[in-house]
Formats: sequence, structure tokens, C-alpha cells
Amino acid sequence: MTSGGISWTGGIDAQISIRTVYVVVVALIAASCIVGALSTAHDIAWRLGARGNLWEPALWYGTSGIVTVALLPLVRRNAMLVRAGGNRPLLMGTAVIALALAYSTLHIIGMGLLRELAYGLAGWSYTFPWSQQFVYELRKDLFSFLALAAIFWLAERPARAAPVLSAEAEPRGAGGRPARREVWLRDGRASLLIDASEIVSVSSAGNYVEYELTGLRRHLIRTTLQAEEARLAPFGIVRVHRSRLINLKRIVALQRRPSGDFAVRLDTGETVPGSRRFRAVVAGMAD
Repeated sequence: MTSGGISWTGGIDAQISIRTVYVVVVALIAASCIVGALSTAHDIAWRLGARGNLWEPALWYGTSGIVTVALLPLVRRNAMLVRAGGNRPLLMGTAVIALALAYSTLHIIGMGLLRELAYGLAGWSYTFPWSQQFVYELRKDLFSFLALAAIFWLAERPARAAPVLSAEAEPRGAGGRPARREVWLRDGRASLLIDASEIVSVSSAGNYVEYELTGLRRHLIRTTLQAEEARLAPFGIVRVHRSRLINLKRIVALQRRPSGDFAVRLDTGETVPGSRRFRAVVAGMAD
């Protein structure tokens, strides 16, 4: 999305909500099941000459899809472990293998039990071929597990912030002149014009956001943190937590934590916690 700056594009990465990610993944699983069921029904009709047998392929793929959707939190957990464990590859690899095997085992067991239940309710005698299907399904499950985990990993990657601008690389307005660095704040009935360099941090406060400026000045603005994030990105003011923006030029110390989270100390003396979801904004610092 565009950053909202004047006469230039900041190039900030947008990030979709986790609910949207789940909706997209469930839609992909449903589409795959529908296509698989129709293709299998067509194959049965062509090979055996038994037309009209769509309910069984629909049952097979439907039970598989239901269990897959139920196991999506496990898949997302794997994606989060991969993102947080980049500096511990052996431990991360062991955890991924364990989660993949757990996913496949639960998928096969859940799918088999649902099929036996469905056939029984329909009055048919059916026993899931556990010994024959386990190895066959295991290979497919490992592939689908990795593919779904990759979707979550890509969808929840940390947002890439706009670069901190030096004096030589400030945004340019019309005619190549440096764009104005002033920001208007509407605090109640008063409108204030401030220099962006005076902003220390911006915090969410219910239906408002609170600006913390130099000199211990604070202003409450009726807006959303997301809107201010887009407006302030050209000035190097970026999100480090779901409820906090900070001015990168105010950072004097950075502490990285094993979990992937981090903390920054500002020149005001305040220490601000940062989430691993947004650690890309400090990735190049103190290296």
C-alpha cells in the first residue's frame, strides 16, 4: 500500500489479518476437495461404467477436508516456529518434523473415523484400510502440511517498513524541493503543526491515538493507529508492536530476544517492547 506521504511512495508492505488468512486457506481446501471429488467421480464412471457415483468421492474428500481445516492451527504453529527459530536450525527442524508427523497421524485417524461413521450412518459396512492407507496418505499429508505452512509463513511475514530517510534522501515535492516534514495534529478543537522529528512514539488509546513528543508533550488524536502508521511512515516512524509506533531516529539501544521479540530504548530513556511480527523494521540495526 502507499504510505500516504506527499508526492512520493513509501513502499510499506500491507499485512492481512489472520482471520483473512484462515478464510483464504479454507477456501483453497474447499476448492481442492470439490475438484478432487469431481475428478474421481469422472474416473470411476469411465473405468467402471458406474455413472452417478458422486457421493462416495465427495465423502472421501469431504472428510479429508474437514480434518485438514480442524488441524490448521497446528499448521500455523509450525509456520510461527520456523519464523522464530531461524537462529536455531537443528531445534527448528526437529520441531517441524514432529509437527508434520503429528499432523499426518491426526489427519489419517480423523479422516478414517469420519468415513467409518458416515458409512455406518448410511447403513453400509465399511472399515478404513488403516495399514494400506497410512503410508500412502503420509506422503500426501507431508506435502500438504508444508504447502499450507508456507502460505501462513508468507501471509504473516513481518511488515517491511519504509527506510529511515537521511537528509540527502528525504522525499521530494514538486520541482525537486524537499517535501515538508510538518505534521498536523488535531487535539480537540485545536490543530497543531509539529515537526515530524519531534515525534517520539505514537500509541493506541481506544478510539484515539496518543502522540508523545519531545519535552514530555502529549496529544490525544481521534483516529486509528493504522491510519497514523501510513501517514507517518515517510518520516521513519514505524510499527514495532500492534499498539505502538516509534521514531526509528530516537532509538539508542536494541536488545534482541531468543523468542524473536525485541526491545528498544529511546533517547527519552523509555524501553519499548517490540513484537517479532515487526522485527524487520530493526533487522539492519546494530549488525
